[in-house]
Amino acid sequence: MVRRSTLADEVVQEIITRIETLGLGPGDEIPPEGELAREFGVNRLVVREAIRTLVAREILVSSQGRPSRVSVPSARVFGQILEFRLRQHSLGLHDLTQTRNVIEGELARLAARRPDGERDTTPARDILERQRAAGQDRARFIELDIAFHAAIAELAGNELLRLLLESLADVLRAEREASYDGRVRRGEKHALTLDAHASILDAIDRGDPDEAATAMSRHLRETVLDLAQQPTPTRTGPADAAPPPTEETPREPIE
Repeated sequence: MVRRSTLADEVVQEIITRIETLGLGPGDEIPPEGELAREFGVNRLVVREAIRTLVAREILVSSQGRPSRVSVPSARVFGQILEFRLRQHSLGLHDLTQTRNVIEGELARLAARRPDGERDTTPARDILERQRAAGQDRARFIELDIAFHAAIAELAGNELLRLLLESLADVLRAEREASYDGRVRRGEKHALTLDAHASILDAIDRGDPDEAATAMSRHLRETVLDLAQQPTPTRTGPADAAPPPTEETPREPIE
């Protein structure tokens, strides 16, 4: 079925066009609801619904008693969609790992291509040392793992790739937890992760883009092996519930 766009959908697009045409930036106000309603030939309720949609997308931010203002969308909205897809099993952790390989391999490559004076791996190495000190503290180890990869993304200097990685933050946490547990199941030490991180930084320090990307790919292949140790997820819901009592399955007596 073809979905018919509503008036509010059309006003959403009109407001976005208005923002682009006027070159409005973060913090700039859009016209008040009444003015927009007159301009677009709709009532204020339609404009209000369109603004709510844009606020949910983080394109606008609204304040009581003031016109809405232009915002800078974060990675949160896309991240929520991905998290929902993983929870309903329409995406799997292996899909996520393959996507990480594409994004993070290129981030490592770009980081290694930075000029010598701009290729400072000190923040990432500091995180790596704290990760070594985390020992068997699972939560701390995973938190620092996220921080390490974010530091590589920062060093790469590509804002779009960094934003894509940031949008994966919450779902990657689930992947890292599964990877951590899978590594324990297959009898490997977490020093494997630390050594992989060190290899990535060494390649970046040498200014070797190909080796930096290869080191990242090797690291993420280990994650695939870890995830293979996870039990297959099962769906839960009405189909999994116990059948209602029948003549062959008598009810429990009520005391």
